[in-house]
Amino acid sequence: MGASFPLVKGKTLRLTKINGCGMPVAGPRNRLVTNGYVSLALTAVMRDATDLTQDNAEGKECVVDRTEPERRWYTPALELCQVDPDVVTMLTGWETVLDGAGEVVGFRDDKKIESDYGVAFELWTSGKSEDDCPEVPTSDAVLTDTSSGRKYGYFLFGGTEWVPGDITIGASVATLTLTGRTIALPHWGRGPYNVTTDDGLASGDPVRLIDPTSKKEHLTVFRTPLAPPVATDGAVALATSTIFTATNYYYGGPASEPAIDTAPPQVA
Repeated sequence: MGASFPLVKGKTLRLTKINGCGMPVAGPRNRLVTNGYVSLALTAVMRDATDLTQDNAEGKECVVDRTEPERRWYTPALELCQVDPDVVTMLTGWETVLDGAGEVVGFRDDKKIESDYGVAFELWTSGKSEDDCPEVPTSDAVLTDTSSGRKYGYFLFGGTEWVPGDITIGASVATLTLTGRTIALPHWGRGPYNVTTDDGLASGDPVRLIDPTSKKEHLTVFRTPLAPPVATDGAVALATSTIFTATNYYYGGPASEPAIDTAPPQVA
């Protein structure tokens, strides 16, 4: 029987800078993990079906057919509560504003909309499911498993062309919403992070995606026993060359090879 799970309680969001093909891009501030968001919505943008008909000389339909509808992309909308300037600048490519100590404290907008690069979104949900606990064990070997048994929903997609919505300042709580357009992630592959286990159980060894991403899908969703990463202090470094190129790790490694750590690729 396949896994089923509720889509409730967004928990953690990880952002990774990518190029237009979904490949992680190295940089000093190209990775970020946060809990500071209100919601993330995905709205499908469809190419509608078209009815193909031809009337005969009598005015009756002699040919009747129909093209299939297709999903073109999704429109993601990220609503932020405690607005982290690093989130805004990572999505939009805008300039950061620094204070006297060199810390990021704000951003400046730009009329150009970033479309050459994008950001990979990984989102965890924490709703419980009846499928989280397996059947009654038949061996005492399970007693060595000290994990909580908890599982999480995992969502992966890439987005680009991010723009902010209306900003209203008043005697109420203000939020900031950014919307974009999803893209396929063929060069994300199995990803730079451990996001599941080799046996689907919390006691298993952490591994990257079991099946790599491709050109056809814009969204990957599954249930995972691996807990989400902890929040970072703003944007942090993402270094790829020393790990992925020197050891042939990222695309050339065996399917079972896990990420070096659950937090990096590698922190510079």
